[in-house]
Amino acid sequence: MKLKRWMKWLIGIVLVLAFIVFILPLLIPLPPDGVQALTYADEDGQFITVNGLETYIRERGEVGEPVILMLHGWGGSTFSWREQLDALDDAGFRVIAFDRPPYGLSQKTGDLPLSQTEQAEFTAALMDALDIETATLVGHSMGGGVIGYFAEMYPERVERLVFVDGAPRIAQPDQNTDESSRSSRLNDTAGVPSVLNAVLDFPPFNRWARILLRTFLQPETFTDLQKSAYFDPSVVTPEVAEGYQRQLHIVGWDEAMLDILSGRSFGDTPLTREQIAQITVPTLIFWGENDTWVPIASGEALAGVLDNEIYITYGQTGHLPMEEQPEAFNTDLLEFLQSS
Repeated sequence: MKLKRWMKWLIGIVLVLAFIVFILPLLIPLPPDGVQALTYADEDGQFITVNGLETYIRERGEVGEPVILMLHGWGGSTFSWREQLDALDDAGFRVIAFDRPPYGLSQKTGDLPLSQTEQAEFTAALMDALDIETATLVGHSMGGGVIGYFAEMYPERVERLVFVDGAPRIAQPDQNTDESSRSSRLNDTAGVPSVLNAVLDFPPFNRWARILLRTFLQPETFTDLQKSAYFDPSVVTPEVAEGYQRQLHIVGWDEAMLDILSGRSFGDTPLTREQIAQITVPTLIFWGENDTWVPIASGEALAGVLDNEIYITYGQTGHLPMEEQPEAFNTDLLEFLQSS
């Protein structure tokens, strides 16, 4: 009798837990959280459709001027380049910054280009949509990885490259490409194991994850994480914090965040040293000497493979030199862009 009673209790507990885990999240309403992206559009901003995705861009300069295409990093947006847009425009360039979907004000859901190679393909499609044949590509952090893959995939469309505290992954000499790819995926998924990515594809667990994100990922939490990217966190004024937080106020931000954290965002096959060495266009590498997000060793490794490069570092500077050292950054960038 005691065994039967114990079994009934056990079965009851299992059923309750199953209900909580598998059924309850689907019963909890998740109404749209946020506003439409147009609410936060800048005066010089516009939305264009690229590969079926509404994509936010900020553009300065005139058609016919040399084109500078600017790609932000993880958690960034066109806001990351606010200190560069006027300077490049004043110098006679047509400068275009865009929010890589699903970041910033760009579309949050749908068939998103999450991996860096997919983002490189998307960048080419954006250039086609804007009738741009070739451009100088400036990439910060993960955006630096994207432009590295772009240069390997579309070398004929690249005039110059500028890497800012970001670079494509380079396969280690003692590893074949497949082995390096597997180890890189494990190490670069922002702490999210591949098995967890598979779990998050399961609707009840995906729902729980969205509920948890809405509960615990507040704009202030995002700002605290952001400050760790700077050598001097006082750079993150309330206005700067608000500029980066606005993407968390757009409908679909929670779904986008889960996609960003997925392994597919980091699962590209590393480029070989031979592929990197084939990049022959003039290249500038910027790095903050105190970068704790992407160590300066990554910049040194990239510089060690490229032949036609200029390597500039800034002391007392973290992961975002274009924000912490805007005057020096703009001066060095323009000197490179205007050189023969």
